[in-house]
Amino acid sequence: MARRNPFVVLSRLRSIDEKMERAGLAAARSAHDEARERLDAYKAKHRESVPIEDLITPVELRSLQLRGIVSHEALLRAADEFDRSRKQLEVRTESWRRAAADLEAAEKAEARRRDDAARQARTAAERSLDDLLGMLHSRRETA
Repeated sequence: MARRNPFVVLSRLRSIDEKMERAGLAAARSAHDEARERLDAYKAKHRESVPIEDLITPVELRSLQLRGIVSHEALLRAADEFDRSRKQLEVRTESWRRAAADLEAAEKAEARRRDDAARQARTAAERSLDDLLGMLHSRRETA
């Protein structure tokens, strides 16, 4: 049974890792974009002014205050989620960069191995040809 070339296997594994990291990066980017959109929507909603009549009752004032507090808390949650998604995106980006660098290194190692194998094969072929020519030359001299 012939041994498999470890560089081919390594290159294939690194390729799979890189594709998985790229997919994770895309998912993190999508989640980050959604968090940004939610944050922008909450900011826009928070900026909306509520029409206030000249005189409002204490119940209406309390209701307005509670709506403001709820709106502010929703805005803070959206900002926290946006910050978490940004950090996750940065982690995924760095992870993908490492996987891409590992893949590139494996591909370069495989290319160097192929070049070395080709060089050794060429050297062996040249030696064989030299030996053959030497044998033919010595036969002609003895004949």
